[in-house]
Formats: sequence, structure tokens, C-alpha cells
Amino acid sequence: MNQHSQNGQTLEELQLRIDELEKREVELQKQLRLHTSLHSRVLDALPINVFLEDPEGRTIFANKQACLANGLSLDELVGKTVFDFFPQHIAQLNREIDLEVWEERRLITREAKVGFQGKESIMFSGKTIIELPESGKDFLLGFGLDITDLKKAEKKIEHMAYHDALTGLPNRWFIKAYLEKYLHDFPMGNNQILGVVLLDLDHFKVINDSLGHQAGDALLQAVAERLRDTVGKENILARFGGDEFVLIIPNVSSLDMVNELCDYILDVMKEPFWINKQRFTISPSIGICLHPEHGSDMNNLIKNADLAMYHSKEKGRNCYSLFVPNMKVHAMVRMDMEINLRQALEKQEFVLHYQPKMNLKTGRISGMEALIRWKSDENKLLYPDTFISIAEESGLIVPIGEWVLRKACSECKMWHDAGFDELTVSVNISPAQFQKQNLEEVISVILFETGLPPRALELELTESTVMKEPELASKILKNLKSLGISISIDDFGTGFSSLSYLKNFPIDTLKIDKSFIMNLGYDEENSAIVTAVIALAHILKLKVVAEGVETLDQLDFLQLGACDLAQGFYISKPVEINSIREMVGNCLLV
Repeated sequence: MNQHSQNGQTLEELQLRIDELEKREVELQKQLRLHTSLHSRVLDALPINVFLEDPEGRTIFANKQACLANGLSLDELVGKTVFDFFPQHIAQLNREIDLEVWEERRLITREAKVGFQGKESIMFSGKTIIELPESGKDFLLGFGLDITDLKKAEKKIEHMAYHDALTGLPNRWFIKAYLEKYLHDFPMGNNQILGVVLLDLDHFKVINDSLGHQAGDALLQAVAERLRDTVGKENILARFGGDEFVLIIPNVSSLDMVNELCDYILDVMKEPFWINKQRFTISPSIGICLHPEHGSDMNNLIKNADLAMYHSKEKGRNCYSLFVPNMKVHAMVRMDMEINLRQALEKQEFVLHYQPKMNLKTGRISGMEALIRWKSDENKLLYPDTFISIAEESGLIVPIGEWVLRKACSECKMWHDAGFDELTVSVNISPAQFQKQNLEEVISVILFETGLPPRALELELTESTVMKEPELASKILKNLKSLGISISIDDFGTGFSSLSYLKNFPIDTLKIDKSFIMNLGYDEENSAIVTAVIALAHILKLKVVAEGVETLDQLDFLQLGACDLAQGFYISKPVEINSIREMVGNCLLV
């Protein structure tokens, strides 16, 4: 008979109950060990330092990362305070933070440089209180993260955001931030002057288009390096975008100080650059404005410096100008002109007039120079001097120049079809057109589409255009000559006047500038120059055209001097195409 316990359970049932409880305890202990191990592994796997301290600052736990950071094992860390393994000043700072956390019972974080075990790091750390009611105690939980690499990355990203990748100079965002801070901190009534100088490289687009962006980038890098060495460390040089640079001059003592620096920049930039074994000369157009006189915010300062820079371009480039208020009015007029020019191109408002060239040996007309005119909506005839400079600055000169080429070739073909197939037409080519990469292709297509024989087309280029970069010009001219066209150097004598260079160019004709023709027969020096140019050109097997012939005496002098061709008002002013037909009818053409 089974014995019963006081509560009615048999001994066997009680034993079973005890066994179940023991099994459950074992399972709970197993789960506790598993959870403890799991928590430990999780904490050890974290890439941050984690540690636990008691109110006296003794370490009671540290994860694997914290042990590695301190170069100690967990056994070596437990029971120790920061004074046992940190330098005194760092340990004291940590303890002060601990006391603040215990007092305020909130999370406190900090970021600081830490030198430990021969390595300097930047640590982001934090401490807070955790409450464990079951233990009857509170503990301090701390963490630390080495953010040295992150800070380096941030610094690199910040540098990239505020510096130009190509030149390494500060960029427009740097200048924006600098000016905004300067203007925010600028006290009222302060007599301090800030200089804002904008530099734009003259004809840079032509180099970029003719040689490609790689050469253009190399040139920008060389310009940036030269300017950096020129402006001084006390001033801020930045690449503002494209071929524009901006110079900030703090603490301007006088306008003369700014002018002297700009003079120095212009002088330094005269020295040629060598890119891929090619020689380049490039000049800047410079605009100056001063704070607070010319603007009280960044946008106005940059805009006014830009207006002054464009004024420098209009003065002939390679110079500097100080902003004055009436430049704004001029800028509006210029902008209206540019808009109207674009519309004129779309609406085909341009026309060509032609000025005949007389063969001085036969007395007959042998060719025509095409000259552009603009018939506005009011049927008013505008001459090139009123709009060509704006067309050049805006880049419109390239499509306008292509229109002139196509129109001149088309109308010359009409004269050929009328039976005058020895007539030639001359077209002026701008520097932007000449150095554009596809000029040869454009001319080839136009000749094919119009049917004009290549021998009937002559391109006129100014002396300064071909002499600016002689090596590059020689290559371009050879490519153009391969089409079978003729090349003429216009305004000869007003530029470098270097026949030693010209003998290496594949050219056919020199046009003596009208300034030398004006006083022929009266001015001995001019007369001697014209005679010498004709003789030397003939030695080089070049034809000579004298332009600006306005009197019979000038014509007689040129005929006696064996000049080949002449053009000017004495022979004929530029005329419309209908008048050319009258000349054809009167048999004035060869």
C-alpha cells in the first residue's frame, strides 16, 4: 500500500514532481547560459567599445572591442578604473563626465582626439545610466567609436565639395560660403574694403574647340598654377567655372593696390604656356568691384565684377576695368542686341554686299569681297561695326560666319552660271571660326552643296589670327589648302608683320592695310613700307591686294609699284548683288 504525503500525494508522485522541477531548472540554466553567451557574442561582435562601470568607476564588464582598444584582457580590465590605464588628463576628464552623468542621469556624448598606445584617434563616446532593479543597483553604461577614418572621409568630401577637381583651387561654393560669412560678420560703419576680381581667359573656347578638352584642361591647370603663384597667399584665388577665375582680396588699402596686382597678373600671363609641346599665349580680361561701394551681397558683387570684365573685353581684352554703375545700362543694351542677333539669324535678316577687286594689270574686276549687312525689321541697314563684336563674344559669330560662307558661295556660283566663271569671292573668317575643329568639313560641305569650284573661294584671315599661334595656324591652313581654295592674310602690317613666319604658311595673297594706303605718294615712310611689302611678297610668290584705295594718285602709285590688285571707294563701294549684275552687264568683269 502506497504511503501518502500530508497533502494526499503519494511519495512516487512527489518524486516525479521533484524530477520535473530539476529538469526545468537545468533547462532554465542552460537557456540562461545560452542567452548570456549570445549577449556576450553580440556585444563582442559590435565594432564599438562597450563597457559597464559601477558608481565608483570600476569596470565590471567590457566587450572584446573595448579590450582590444585598451590592449588589455577582460580579466585585466575588470575592477580597474580609467586611472589605471589612461593618462592622467584623459582619466580625469572621463571621471568628470562620469560624475556629470550620475548627477544629471542623462546620456552625455562627446567627440575628442585621443592619444593612446602611440596612436592618435578621434573618438565619439557616450555614457548613460542603466537601472537594474533586481540587483538593487544602478550602473554606468559607456560606449566609444573610433571615427578617425570617418572624419578623414568627411574632410575629403568637404574638400571635394569646396574645391575644383581639375585645378585644386577653391570653387564657386567656397567663394559663396566665404562671402556669405564675410558679409554676415561685416560690422556697420567698418571702413574695411574687400576686392572682388573676376578673370576670364580670352578666346579660350577657340583653343578648346580646336585642340580638344584634354588640351584645354591642361591649359587651365597651367593657368591656375601660374595665377596661384602670382596673387599671393593672403588673397583667395578660385576657379569660378569654365575659363573664369575669381580673386578675393581682403583688406584692400586702396584702388591702386588692386590695380597694381591686376597689372602684375597681366604681365605674368604674357609668358607663353607649353602644352603637349605646343606653345600657347592666352590673356585675361579682368573686372574689378569693391565691397561695400559696389555691392552689399554676393550676387551683386559677382554680377558687377562680371559687367566690368565684359567692359574689358569690349576695350580689346587683355586689360582690366573697374565697375561703374552705367555698365548696367550698357549690359542691357548688349543683351538686347544679342537677342536681336539670334532672331536675325533665324529670320534671315542678313544680306551680303560685295566690294570689287580690280586687277591693276588689266584694269578689270577679277573678284569680290563679301561683306555682311543686317537689315532690321525697320528696314534699317546696320554695318558690321555695330554688331560683330557682340556676335564674337556671344559665340554667334560661328553660325553667322557659316551663313556668310554658304551665301557667298551660292551667289558666286550664280555668276559662274551666268558665264563669268573666272570670278572669285573672298570671305572673312573670324578667329573663332578659324580655330574651330570642323571648319575644313564645313567648307567642304558648302562647296559640294553649292557646286562652286574650290578655286573660286578665297578665305581672308587677319594677321593677328594666324600669328597668335603660328604652329597651330600652319596646320589648319594646310588642311584648308588641301581643299583647293585660296588663303589671304587681311590687314597685313597692323599685327606682327613677320614675313619670316608667313613664308612658312600656305597662303596666296597679302592685303596691305588701308592705314598704309591712305597717304601714298605724300608720306615717304608709308610709301616705302608699301613698296617693300609688295617686293618682298613677290619674292615669296604671293599676290598683293591694296585695300582702302580712295584716290587716283593712290591707284597710280600702286600700279607703278607693281601691286597686283586694289579695292576701295575709288574703284567701287560695297554694292548689293543686283548692282553686281549691272557690272556683269557692262563687261567690267574679266
